[in-house]
Amino acid sequence: MKGRSGVLTALLLGYVTFSMFRLSLGVALPDIMAELSISELWAGVLYSAPLWSTATLLTPAGYLADRFERKNVLLFGYLLLGLGMVGLSFSSNYTNTLAFLALAGCGAGVLVPPYYSLVGELLKDVRGFAVGLAAGVYNIGGLIGSILVGFFVSLHLWRLAYLIIAVAVFCMLAVQLIVIKRSSTVESKVRLNFISLLKKRNILSSSVGIFLGSVSMFAAAAWLPTFFVKNAYFNIGEAGLCLGLFYLAGAFGSIGLGALSDRFQRKSIILASGVSAAAITLPLLFTTYTFYLALGYVTIFGFLILPYFSLFVTIAQESVAKELVSSATGLTQTFALIGSALGPVIAGSLVTNIGLPLALTFTVTFTTFTYSLISLLIVEKQPLKN
Repeated sequence: MKGRSGVLTALLLGYVTFSMFRLSLGVALPDIMAELSISELWAGVLYSAPLWSTATLLTPAGYLADRFERKNVLLFGYLLLGLGMVGLSFSSNYTNTLAFLALAGCGAGVLVPPYYSLVGELLKDVRGFAVGLAAGVYNIGGLIGSILVGFFVSLHLWRLAYLIIAVAVFCMLAVQLIVIKRSSTVESKVRLNFISLLKKRNILSSSVGIFLGSVSMFAAAAWLPTFFVKNAYFNIGEAGLCLGLFYLAGAFGSIGLGALSDRFQRKSIILASGVSAAAITLPLLFTTYTFYLALGYVTIFGFLILPYFSLFVTIAQESVAKELVSSATGLTQTFALIGSALGPVIAGSLVTNIGLPLALTFTVTFTTFTYSLISLLIVEKQPLKN
């Protein structure tokens, strides 16, 4: 158990360094725009570059992690991530900055499937808690990274912030190289076909559910601060605090509801939390309230909605044999990343026509309620054995 604790700690801390990069880029974007003299359009391209490069590699990385040693694929991902951030720290123009952000995104796409697979297999008897913990540290790392980058941005030293994070990534790469002694991968005799994988009822339901959950969550993350400023008349600092609390509550929700799903049906937890999350958006969007009541709303909302990711990933992992766990993880998370990219865009396109409250009702409330109902299609069973 002591050895497993060391491996688990190394995996979680490594993922914290990744999320410090992923969730802090928006904080540095204004300074990057000013330094490179670019418009909002080209800044948006910069911001989305690592997302799309990650999405491109999630599914093939899952396959490679199952076919080869998961540890090696994980470490290669961290190597690409670290190199991308070092390059970002020394980039001299827009093209270089775009290329190194895309490289860092490639590293993310490679490391994510083996990370979730290793954590899930390490604590497979409480897989819901394990994957929830794996997802929860992502939000915690994002909070740490945003504070760190924000501090250096205030000094106009955003490059130094990412160089520090890159050093942390390489340190954790070295630790994982030492601590993770052997792979959890079992050589597969099955020829993998992703279309066949999607024909599995639970995989398809989890993929559609995690896609809708990501549309909802990232639409909320992108547009709730604007809603708080324009409709609730908060200042930007108050709106930022609401968003930070939303992410922090989600970290605890992923861990807590993940553990609860180990005792009860996972689809029941998804259904109950999703319907409750959809319900809490109605007073959030259509009533008047004080700043402190808003903090309560976003805390409850974040706690209830963010666990969708870890719960659907857990169901996907438990629906295949051990040698296909990384493939199922990568495939499902590809749908999540596509949803995360589309959610803010769909909401933004609706805002100009129907206003923020109704736009968020369609992209957050309705999609959350829909993925809750999709969970009813899942047939839960004991994890498949080899």
